[in-house]
Amino acid sequence: MKPEIPAAQQHLFDTGHEVGELAKRYFNSGVEIEAEYYELDKTIKFTEDAIRQGEDVIFEATALSPDGAFSRIDILYKVNGSDAWDLIEVKASTGVRDYHLDDITFQRYAFTNAGYKIRKSVLMHLNNQYVRSAELEINKLFTLEDCTNIVQENINDIDGNLKNLLGVVNSDLEPSIDIGDHCNCPFECDYIHHCWQHVPEYSIYNIFSGRKRDELLVNDIIEIADIPDGFETTDRQYIDIRSFKQNQVHVDKDAIKEFLDTLIYPLYFLDYETIFPAVPLFNNTRPYQQIPFQYYLHIQEKKDGDLRHVEFLYTDDTDPRPDFIKSLVDNCGDKGSVIVYNQSFEAGINNQLAAYFPEYSDRIDNITGRMTDLLVPFRSRWLYHPEMRGSASLKAVLPAFVPELSYEDLTIGDGGTASITYLSCITGIVSEKERSQIFQDLKDYCYQDTLAEVMLLKVLYDNE
Repeated sequence: MKPEIPAAQQHLFDTGHEVGELAKRYFNSGVEIEAEYYELDKTIKFTEDAIRQGEDVIFEATALSPDGAFSRIDILYKVNGSDAWDLIEVKASTGVRDYHLDDITFQRYAFTNAGYKIRKSVLMHLNNQYVRSAELEINKLFTLEDCTNIVQENINDIDGNLKNLLGVVNSDLEPSIDIGDHCNCPFECDYIHHCWQHVPEYSIYNIFSGRKRDELLVNDIIEIADIPDGFETTDRQYIDIRSFKQNQVHVDKDAIKEFLDTLIYPLYFLDYETIFPAVPLFNNTRPYQQIPFQYYLHIQEKKDGDLRHVEFLYTDDTDPRPDFIKSLVDNCGDKGSVIVYNQSFEAGINNQLAAYFPEYSDRIDNITGRMTDLLVPFRSRWLYHPEMRGSASLKAVLPAFVPELSYEDLTIGDGGTASITYLSCITGIVSEKERSQIFQDLKDYCYQDTLAEVMLLKVLYDNE
């Protein structure tokens, strides 16, 4: 049975729909084929009717080739003064991906073999160089890339692949395909829970890839415990395997002490939350630009000292960055280490803020320059718990070393959910009552992330 669609995946679907609707506005006119995707005969008939009626722009046009290849195209565009058409596929990305080329190659095959004269195969995607100013400019929001040459080079591969695909579709037997990286590329398969049910939650797939993993699989080794002694590994892989087999924590006291000696009090434990809408909501923002709307600080003046808390959450539906920056620089002081987990994220946000708001650049750069990445000692395996299971993410490290501090009781338990729910508030999707609860849930989550940093630093001191 197909599982329920996760909130993050549904958000991707909703984003694609939003971008698709905006793409239609790029054209001055057009007619949409309104029928369900499975109503093949109806969609084909409606498409042919629209063409007979002289429509030049048709949204969701459908074609079926004699050998069974059918496809819907986002935009079927008539070439002026001819009987040829351009196929325009809309994607919510900011560039052309390999799997996009697979899509539009199949579309060209289906339409061409259905009798259409096709001129160009075009991918229409978001322009990541577009910076919004005032009203959204649809003609600048999108980029149209002509992929005809690549598509024509690839189209000869369709025939053989189509026979295989139709064979699978028409068979009552489940396809016999080994699991592997393709199960997650370009997206995670909906049925991964079925095909991977024989694989332990923590296995060689968490540690190895490529040749080394294949070597183990050939010998029917999936369990970590079955990896033979002396098997070729990196230092990190060796630590992961040994810790798991012996059920022991690995500690490199010298490396931990060297890391801790770099800290300068007072300490500012900092965490950001951001949104990254595909379609820019605010002036001076680009598609998918990270926009910070919340931060939390735990401030500690001395080792083992009391904690002082500072929180910021922007609750209006306007650009949060001006107020975010002012609050941030006012509360982070000008000296003392700024503790973050995965420094590249917060530092990247700061660099963008400094570029867009130069009046604050010196103070923002000061904060960035004082950052210390708490991820490093865990990623480097200076401190490693077998329950981390090969991951140094905060959600893996925290329960391993501080099991009493759990995200399970929080309504919002990860950054992706925080972003999606905040967006629902500022775009008016939820009620005022729901907004209030979501804002409280966001505060609880961001508080926990920074408290996790405090607790993990204490763990490092305990293992120094």
